[in-house]
Amino acid sequence: MKIAIITLPSKSDNHLPPLTMAYVAAALEQRRAIVRIYDRALDPLGGWEDIQRRLQTFQPQRVIIAGDDSHAIEQAVAHIHQMYPEILPLFAHRSGSDATAATASVLAWFDGAQAIPAPTAEELPYPARHLLSLEHYELRAPGGEVQTSVVIGWRIHNQWQMRPPRQICQEIRSLIEEVGIRHILFCEPEITLDNQWLEEFLDQLNSSHLNIRWQAAVAIDRLHDERIRRLAHAGCEAITISLAATSIFDSASSREQAHKLIAYAREQGIYTHATVLLEPPYESIARLVDVAATFGLNDVSFKLMQTLRVGDDEQQIQRFAHQRYQEGRTRQRLIDRFGPALGGLLWQLRVEHLAEEE
Repeated sequence: MKIAIITLPSKSDNHLPPLTMAYVAAALEQRRAIVRIYDRALDPLGGWEDIQRRLQTFQPQRVIIAGDDSHAIEQAVAHIHQMYPEILPLFAHRSGSDATAATASVLAWFDGAQAIPAPTAEELPYPARHLLSLEHYELRAPGGEVQTSVVIGWRIHNQWQMRPPRQICQEIRSLIEEVGIRHILFCEPEITLDNQWLEEFLDQLNSSHLNIRWQAAVAIDRLHDERIRRLAHAGCEAITISLAATSIFDSASSREQAHKLIAYAREQGIYTHATVLLEPPYESIARLVDVAATFGLNDVSFKLMQTLRVGDDEQQIQRFAHQRYQEGRTRQRLIDRFGPALGGLLWQLRVEHLAEEE
């Protein structure tokens, strides 16, 4: 049986390959199905005519339409349901964290059953990355090399279940042998979620001698100097930290500790990226951005909390945050070079000069 999988653009993570559906495809291939994945995120502005032509060439008996936007899924079904009546609309994220539930739903549909038990982590085959053009995704390591994602935990009943470290390393070894990519992204959950699991995972990475470089999300309050050294020794090349007003403004000591940890990570050769969570009121946004600019991060992105998306221009707020952040970085560089008094004075003179030019 031929099955086409159409993955739709995501609300937030289109740089990721659709790993959940790659797991589903691998499970279907084990049932001797012939599977193709068509990822609309690679051409989000393209029309449906191209997808329809490719489907006519492949001639599938069944079609799966997957995404994380219910309205977009409904629209996609409307485009092709007359030509392909056997369609399964599937709500699925791209990261792969919900692969067990998605695979169970698809296999039940494939077998004509009401439901089947979700496969365990050991039962899931490695994702069918051979069906994806990994180099076409905007997923790059800090040095610009092609990077790809690997699942480290499953979200089951709103709880994280971490994968066995040995199993993850075996998949990475298989990935290296098949594709040759040596830069890995562990996108979720935060790698610091479970201390015991993290220590076992770092030990496994070191003993496996995979010669990879990797990036992961971390919680700043679960880092310390020894852990940062362990991350670097195990091949960590970048970390992503979430920063919010509630975590930054608690105390001057917590801000100073975050600053020291970020500086130490950079000393260890780890690229530091922060996702700054913006939340109302606007005064707190400006202050949060100003504080983030003093941390010495390599890179920063801004994400709006849901409460800001009602009645506000999301792009305008993000532009304001980026502009404020760049101004804060410039001011901090002057202070670091010339000291608080002279650096602050030079910054003020610069601001007045720019205002006169305008």
